[in-house]
Amino acid sequence: MSLKRMLGLEQFPLDDQEIMRQIAEARRNNINIIEFSSGTKRARINISSISPEGMTWQMQDYWGKWW
Repeated sequence: MSLKRMLGLEQFPLDDQEIMRQIAEARRNNINIIEFSSGTKRARINISSISPEGMTWQMQDYWGKWW
């Protein structure tokens, strides 16, 4: 299952790398809510309790560069 699907962002023109980049940037800036938007669609994700370890099972080495 992709990160995009886990977060319910299937209808947004994003890929997993862009989502991870935005999550990493928010964490660096101590921001707990990320808002994704595309046209009239909006989604807000609270990342305060998301642990980067285990967010994507067996992909920690790949995503590790973002954290």
